[in-house]
Amino acid sequence: MNETRNLRNMVIAVLAVIGVGTGGYLLLEQGWSVLDALYMTVITITTIGFGEIHDLSPAGRVFTMALVFCGLGLAAVFATQVAKAIVESGFKNLYGKRKMKERVARLSEHYIVCGYGRIGRAICLKLFEMDLGFVVVDADQDKLARASQRGHLVVEGDAAQDGVLLSARISRAAGIVLCINNDADNINIALAARELNPNIYIAARGSDQAIEYRMLRAGANTVVYPMELGGEQIARLLARQAGLESDILGRDAQAPSVLGYGLRLFRTFEEEAVSVGQAVKDAGAMSAVSLQTADGGDTPSPGPEELVRKGDTLVLLVNESACNTDACVVDDLVAWSDDLLLGIPAIDAEHRVLVRYAEEFQQGVKQGIDPEAVARLFDRLLDYTTRHFAHEEALMHENNYPDVEEHVAEHRRITRLVMELNRDRRYVFPQSIGSFLRQWIIGHIQKTDQGYVGVLRK
Repeated sequence: MNETRNLRNMVIAVLAVIGVGTGGYLLLEQGWSVLDALYMTVITITTIGFGEIHDLSPAGRVFTMALVFCGLGLAAVFATQVAKAIVESGFKNLYGKRKMKERVARLSEHYIVCGYGRIGRAICLKLFEMDLGFVVVDADQDKLARASQRGHLVVEGDAAQDGVLLSARISRAAGIVLCINNDADNINIALAARELNPNIYIAARGSDQAIEYRMLRAGANTVVYPMELGGEQIARLLARQAGLESDILGRDAQAPSVLGYGLRLFRTFEEEAVSVGQAVKDAGAMSAVSLQTADGGDTPSPGPEELVRKGDTLVLLVNESACNTDACVVDDLVAWSDDLLLGIPAIDAEHRVLVRYAEEFQQGVKQGIDPEAVARLFDRLLDYTTRHFAHEEALMHENNYPDVEEHVAEHRRITRLVMELNRDRRYVFPQSIGSFLRQWIIGHIQKTDQGYVGVLRK
């Protein structure tokens, strides 16, 4: 950020010298136009040496000599700063792309998701929940930036090109998902994928059933029609409303249990540690099974005096019927208050929406609504957070906030924790989710975001 500030100051200084030079010639020389004065100033400070466009008076020659001494060094430093900024920016982008390529190169038995639209985004979320390796391929840089913001591996380019698929390591992939909103494009990608990896599993999105046979002939193993799935989902909701809820509806609201007993995860996101005994009591659990620390340690059957710190995970044995008690109810919901106002209208407006989405998600968890609906509320919250983070980072870059890199790193850390928490949401206590949401949103606004307030207010 210091380099950007220096470059900005250099631009101001160069413009100031040009302005002084132009004004000086206009005052000292008779009959010169503004263009004449500006032209003479530029060729003087850059030492191009085209010669005097008009005969100079003695005062004009003295002024020209002074302008050369003042402007020559400034122009040289300015050119150096511009070149340095271009080179460093290129190296930074190159380094980031190289790291991404290295991570993709290590993939094996992974999945390739072609297209990061709404469907592609939902697929990636589920793959992440199931801890399956995958890489996103898309030609749209904005979509790839959103995927990268969520911590996904990405490859830029047209998925129908062999080179792009090879960059996504299709030869070692277990499957590829074609969710481009165009059947012809999906057919081309299927042909290329089948040729490059004869054994790969290809799932394609379809919109026109009349050409499904072409998709299959192109190499797709299965063709899925999102509109039909949407209709089926609506039918399930109507059946549930009519009291026909049963196993055929595919509901999986609770974590698996044996004879009424199951395992749940207790996590604290507060800075102050919690004892295992207190965690067992707060969660209404029967006993502690294991304590896994943030640094990878594992303590079987931890004693009640052991401490659960931020980042640790405590595995508890619970009686599933206890989840109908207050121990599994979220009372301390995230809510908006004027204490969260930063005084920056654009950011405050986004924070209001963020808090509202978090509250609605938490209400859904508390009320035990359909898990698919909870997942949609969570995805909406995560998607809005991703866009808010991107907007916030852009403002910090534009206004030369000196700690922008640390703030961006914090955004990435939060996003990673959110994704991991969502993956385990069937096993996590609702109060753990509430604790995290308070730290994620309220704590982040009141602490981390305060750092840039002074800069952005200016």
